Amino acid sequence: MPAVNAPPSSTEQLLAWFAKFPLALRSRWYDDIQHQLRENGANFDRWQKPGRKLDLYPWLISTADWQQVQAGIAQRHQLLALILQDLYGPQQLVQSGIIPAELLFSNPQFLFESAGLVQQPEQWLPLLATDLGFDHHGQVCAFADSCKAPAGLGFALEHRLALKQSIPELQQLRAKAHLSGFFRQLRFFLQQQGNGIAAILTHGARDEAYFEQAFLANYLDLALVHGADLMFSEQRIWLKTLSGLQPVSALMRFLDDRLTDPLELDSEGAGVAGLLHSIRQQQLFCANPPGTALLDSGILLPFLTAAADYFWQKPLLLNTVKAYWCKETQPLQQVLKNPEQFLLHDLSAQQQYAADNTCALLQRPADFIARQKLSLHMQPCYDQQNPTWQLPAVLRTFSLYQSNHPPLLLPGGFARLGELSQIQLPVIAQDGSELSKDVWVLGMDQPTESLLQPSYNSMPLSREAGLLPSRVAEHLFWLGRYNERLNLLIRALRVALPLLPPTQATQTEQQLYCFIDFCLLANGSPPRKVNEPISVALAQLFSPSNPLSVIGLLKNLIYNAQSVREYFSEDTWLLLDKLQATVYQWPQTPDLQQPMTIIYLLDEMVLLQTAIYGLNNETMSRTQALRFMDIGQHLERALQTSLLLQRIYSQNLPSAGVMEALLRMADTLMTYRRRYRSELNPMAILDLLLLDTTTPRSVGYQISRLHRQTRALPELTSADRQHLPVLTTELSQLLEQVSTQQLDANYPSCLTLHAQLGQLQYLLRQLSNELSLCYFTHAHRSSPWSMS
Repeated sequence: MPAVNAPPSSTEQLLAWFAKFPLALRSRWYDDIQHQLRENGANFDRWQKPGRKLDLYPWLISTADWQQVQAGIAQRHQLLALILQDLYGPQQLVQSGIIPAELLFSNPQFLFESAGLVQQPEQWLPLLATDLGFDHHGQVCAFADSCKAPAGLGFALEHRLALKQSIPELQQLRAKAHLSGFFRQLRFFLQQQGNGIAAILTHGARDEAYFEQAFLANYLDLALVHGADLMFSEQRIWLKTLSGLQPVSALMRFLDDRLTDPLELDSEGAGVAGLLHSIRQQQLFCANPPGTALLDSGILLPFLTAAADYFWQKPLLLNTVKAYWCKETQPLQQVLKNPEQFLLHDLSAQQQYAADNTCALLQRPADFIARQKLSLHMQPCYDQQNPTWQLPAVLRTFSLYQSNHPPLLLPGGFARLGELSQIQLPVIAQDGSELSKDVWVLGMDQPTESLLQPSYNSMPLSREAGLLPSRVAEHLFWLGRYNERLNLLIRALRVALPLLPPTQATQTEQQLYCFIDFCLLANGSPPRKVNEPISVALAQLFSPSNPLSVIGLLKNLIYNAQSVREYFSEDTWLLLDKLQATVYQWPQTPDLQQPMTIIYLLDEMVLLQTAIYGLNNETMSRTQALRFMDIGQHLERALQTSLLLQRIYSQNLPSAGVMEALLRMADTLMTYRRRYRSELNPMAILDLLLLDTTTPRSVGYQISRLHRQTRALPELTSADRQHLPVLTTELSQLLEQVSTQQLDANYPSCLTLHAQLGQLQYLLRQLSNELSLCYFTHAHRSSPWSMS
């Protein structure tokens, strides 16, 4: 099989096309592409080194070469599916001696619990990812397979869309195959498995893989679920939604095999108990079912040729890398003689590394598969300083195997650059990023890349927003909370920093420290120690490495927003990215001698957050999605405002500077002046910010809003439905007990206000917990989701 590449003229034409444009424009294109990846979550933490970068030049592959690769991958996919069916079924390959029983049964990736899980080969391996390199003859050679979670499928889609959006002119250069046909087939394949919901099961960890899965779920219009979102009842898996339990008919699994079912597999797993049983009962289709990770270990590489001969009596169309089981004497001697030519798969440790360290190999040779190292194809890459720069590349392909159809290959793939030809494992670039390419299959142009298809037939109209999974509602709730918390912290810093003295503060000036103490307490940090320099507290608030800093708070905000990306407009994402960029400009050690640099940044952040608030209110439909975000925002504002008032009013009478700063922070200074002119009265300010239900920043207004919004939430069982109104009623009654006249008469000796504000915060936290129990975790004692 020839090398996977386009004719030299195609690549030369591509490079010549780019060379026509000024270097500044090419640099801007490159930056725009990385910006797209950052928005999608490839660089989900911009205070760390970026995780992945996309090269400016796509990898071009001719139609003729691709057709040969397609035939080889289709055959390999069918063979691997047959092998899995046999190993978890009659085990004819073991009985015939082709695959050693000792090697199979000692492999930790072989799951005895999966024996007989499904019956047909295509059910065992619906999805396959295959890594391609080149053997010593320069021929395409498959050297690895990924089945438990075919990472890179979402990246391949993301790369295509990012390149198209950033350089639309490039799309007219050469006709190429679009990716939408494959993804349309994948979506249809999953959705036709039953009358339930099709979903992507993710591990939920905060890493780049999670954002790939979220991106893929959004594009395919599939629910993105965690194990905690699911439950087993009546012989099947159900998804917990705000509307009640909904049946799940298909799962696309991105979770390690042993973590999928804590009942039958790892008890600490993040999956759902009963998943294997649901698959056995044919109530759930899983792509791919637990047990397929056996292929990822490399255990089958030495035996593929013999297995093909056993099943079909014909050779493989696609070369497979030469591999050996090291317990056999002759292969072991060959590896020990030429260790530089091999890569070792440690089956017990589930690791891969070069064979130059043979100590472990000699101690336990039966635990190792040795495969030959391959040469890698060199691809031209964009570099401002070196126009002829090239890097070795590995191509990962993706195929879909459906009943009564040959495997379908994605006309493209995920290409990784900068790999070591000795190892074929990702190599991190100097800036900490992994380099990748878009892959174009030439000469197969199709009309559209969108999964949205025109329809002119009559259809029933609807104003329903669709199902809202509990996990999505939780992300929206916490997005509202984090966004409001960030806004309050920024406002507090903005009013406090210009007033903080650069040297030793007087007793009156020290009262302004309450705003800094509020910033620490609001985000979970311990309060400032007595006589501790204010610069220490500010350093904590501005430190990128501190999870309780303002930057850590923004990370939580972005994480929740990216988890529900499909609910926000492109303009909202543009503002969120600008917000990140603004915080990224903060100095780690703020200079109190020159505070205006930070104050200008704080001003910009307040404006950006105000724009985000406005855009969401203008563009989001008035559904439960917006309601949960609104509840989170107003609950957080009530909680933190009461905390701030407690800090200011619990000790001495606040100074004029503190009272004016408080009004400025709450953006109510003009309202106060219209009512009271220039006289700053502490009880009048308390009435405005605590009790006045007409002031959007007051605690009373927030509680009134919470009472109205919680009443509009989806109905639960009668017992649970009473908890939320009871809490909001208690909050309203507590505010009614606060009498500013009585406080004014006894202040500052009376501690009533301090206790009442503390009780207010307690009830607000109880309200947050009750929302979580009823709608997010579904762990309420009255079991609102019980099917009985």
